[in-house]
Amino acid sequence: MAINYKVVGCINPKGAEGVEYACNRRTKTGDLTLDGLVALVSEATTVTDAEVKGILKAYFTEITNRLADGNPVEMEGIGTFNPGIRSKCFAQSVIGQDGFNPRAFIRGVRLTFHCNAALKRHIRSYRTLKRVPSELMA
Repeated sequence: MAINYKVVGCINPKGAEGVEYACNRRTKTGDLTLDGLVALVSEATTVTDAEVKGILKAYFTEITNRLADGNPVEMEGIGTFNPGIRSKCFAQSVIGQDGFNPRAFIRGVRLTFHCNAALKRHIRSYRTLKRVPSELMA
């Protein structure tokens, strides 16, 4: 298997006029759906499609519940999902004033993923790259 990429135009990083730049970008070759993952796992094991799907749905539900409770979820060998919040800063002097509500400074929730170092090394060392045709290069 290979990571496909193509050459595409990009914004001039230095802002110079009259020079067009290009860069390499990964291209998707297809998404792995739940049904696709179920089929792959089922083929690789003695577990039926229905059992794999049930297990994966329960797994997803439990991961979602833990993240919704604010807890990180570590998937051994893959990485860690971490829930968090995006917040504006505020002066410490306003803490304790009438009507102060720290929640008003929260902009939203976020989810980050930190890839396992061994997985990252594996992908980097065992990958091959394949250039696919693009508008700039056939």
